[in-house]
Amino acid sequence: MENQVEDWINDLLSVPNPAFAGLPPCPYAKKAWLEGNVEVEKFVNYDKLEEGIKNLGKKVMIFVFTYPYLASADKLKNLVKWLGDRHPEYIFYAEHPDIIEEVAGVKMNSGMSAIIVQDRKDLLEKRADLKKTEYYKNWNTDMKEQIFER
Repeated sequence: MENQVEDWINDLLSVPNPAFAGLPPCPYAKKAWLEGNVEVEKFVNYDKLEEGIKNLGKKVMIFVFTYPYLASADKLKNLVKWLGDRHPEYIFYAEHPDIIEEVAGVKMNSGMSAIIVQDRKDLLEKRADLKKTEYYKNWNTDMKEQIFER
């Protein structure tokens, strides 16, 4: 699991791309990974997930679903909405092969089924910095809604 996340960060999320105004798809991912601020855990159950995020701080947690706990895309979307309502201080992302995240032909999916959790305030500050650039110029309305309305 960790190797798959590391490959995703190094091979896609951290590579500068013209679709993002020459920035990487996730300009903060590699630094967070190298500094040990990304934790990868196997999803076991909801109690373990909630225990894992108690002291999240500015770290990113990725809870990866593996067999036999492979959730459908719709179930994962519903789950992150439910978690977001319970924990408004965090932003929860559903990462799933059937939830396509694409900007100007660049697919950002990892191929995993996972829940990504980040501190809301920290992420909103980073988004505000990116909005001062051309980073979001190629994002279509659907993609902006998918990412921003959480």
